[in-house]
This record gives sequence, structure tokens and C-alpha cells, in this order.
Amino acid sequence: MNENAPADRKTGAWARKIWLAYTLIALAGALALLAVYVNAYDDYDIGDRLRGLGRFTRTSMSLLTFPLGMPAGLLADGPLRAAFGCGDANEPCAIFVTWQVQFTALVAQIVFLRWLIARRFQSGA
Repeated sequence: MNENAPADRKTGAWARKIWLAYTLIALAGALALLAVYVNAYDDYDIGDRLRGLGRFTRTSMSLLTFPLGMPAGLLADGPLRAAFGCGDANEPCAIFVTWQVQFTALVAQIVFLRWLIARRFQSGA
């Protein structure tokens, strides 16, 4: 029998609570960034304000999805933007593609962290 089992269970419970808090904050933040961008989007006026908000959205999603967001963005953003016919990286099409790639990386990161926590704090380990 493992003498550290009660301590591991308590630590595991805290790790799961921290993971849940991270998950809720990260997903809410990502959806809030998308909501702000969508509300500012105007089909007829792609001006400096929208381009600046696009840069902010792209940078914020990169920070929110650290560390998996950067390799996902490097590997997938360019080909997907080309496939959808997006021009400049600050155009709405490119921002939506980047948001989708970063959001997918965020979900993968959340699932991976949960798997690590479950593996580390298995009962009887």
C-alpha cells in the first residue's frame, strides 16, 4: 500500500479543481475575444479599428493557448488562410481562421492536461 495515497488524493483533487478553473477561464476568454471581434465586425468598413482589434484578438489567443497555440498556428494558419482565400493576416477571414486554429489548440491542450492529471493521480498509483 502506498503511504502517500491520502496526500496524493488531496493533491489530485486540487489539481482537478485548478484544471477546471483554467478550463472555464480559458474557454470563456476565447469566446469573449470572438464575441468582441464579431460585434465590431462590419462588412462595409474594414478600417484601422477593426484591423487593430484583429491584431489584439490574434495576439490574445496566442497568449491564451500557450504553449500549444504557437506550433498549431505556425503549422496550420498559413495553409488554411490560403485555402480559404484570405489575404492579409488582419483581414476578418484570416482572424476567424486563426481563432479557429487557436481554439482547437486550446481544447487539445485542455484535454491533454486532464489526461496528465488523471494519469498522475490515479488511485492506487
